[in-house]
Amino acid sequence: MTVKNQIACIILLLLVSCGGGSSNSNNTNSSNTNQQPPVQSTRILGIGVKSVPSVTYAIAYDQAMALGVREVSISLDWRILEPTVGNYDDTLPVIINVFYPNKSGDITLVLRPLDTSGPRLPAGLTGLAFNNPAVITAFENFLTHLHAQLTTLNGSGKLKWIHVGNEIDNTLGSDPIQWSQWETFFNAAKIRIESLWGTQVVVSSVIQFGALSNINTRTHYLNFLPNLDSAVLTYYPLNADFTVRPPSTVAADFDFIVSIISGKPILLQECGYPSSTINNSSETLQADFISAVFNAWDTHRDRINLIDFSWQYDVSEATVDQWVIDYGMSGHPNENEFKHYLWTLGLSNYDGSEKIALQRLRDELQTRLWVQ
Repeated sequence: MTVKNQIACIILLLLVSCGGGSSNSNNTNSSNTNQQPPVQSTRILGIGVKSVPSVTYAIAYDQAMALGVREVSISLDWRILEPTVGNYDDTLPVIINVFYPNKSGDITLVLRPLDTSGPRLPAGLTGLAFNNPAVITAFENFLTHLHAQLTTLNGSGKLKWIHVGNEIDNTLGSDPIQWSQWETFFNAAKIRIESLWGTQVVVSSVIQFGALSNINTRTHYLNFLPNLDSAVLTYYPLNADFTVRPPSTVAADFDFIVSIISGKPILLQECGYPSSTINNSSETLQADFISAVFNAWDTHRDRINLIDFSWQYDVSEATVDQWVIDYGMSGHPNENEFKHYLWTLGLSNYDGSEKIALQRLRDELQTRLWVQ
């Protein structure tokens, strides 16, 4: 389970920019080895751009681009942009259409009629199955309306990926009926997206890495996979109690992903590791995770096209406290671990200071000649 709520950051985008622990783990930084790793090639680096009190979103975006980032994702809940059927709130699309077209990075839109914690349908559709004609028609109309609000972005050619549904497996599970309903909904959405944006835009749905480990869920996903332009996953090496697995497990996890998914490009739309000791982690382990990811990516660079790290800066405690409520984790035995997992995913702290992981990221990119 994860949260990638960039909506708050985007809301602040124009308003803000227009206004004034240690570990004994081995360091796996490949730049310290004698063997030169493969260069960047066609691989694409993304990051969850975040604003913090000392850094506006616009500055944070430029910082990310200076690192070598070339993809930024924007997550949008359907019910926020269309609170009731046919009544649209265009606040966010207008901001997106103004800010991103003149920037250097490409854009992923993660549209969320279904998110980790459940459906995000407009009022009036709540409780209906995804294959209900009223739901399908409303989402098709929503896509048409959204496309009309993004004329400048559309013309820029920077919108490369549109994902419909985020971590869908958390809701669909191993239920064949729900997977069938979602497939019907997705296919209708894909047809509409291609008619609006063209077939050059990659259209997929996002699942969690854990969906591949569960044989029943995996079977349903692999049956669904031929409908997708790419296989898109979120990857956080966590135990069930939200403590971390060691960075040394990353290589086997990447081997597993590539062995299970064939015939499709693979994108890791979220890839992260908390730094909190509450999660049995540390800043050093988080940095070692960065190195482990790049080493594994080197091995599978022909299959994994994009990795988007979560995320640039930590979020505020108030934001995380609200997420705990939103995700129904209040009072859960692992509430504190869940909170600190989300709270410390950033490569820099909420006060703007860097963690060890950010310098490790620079080192790994420099070693691979990412930024000339």
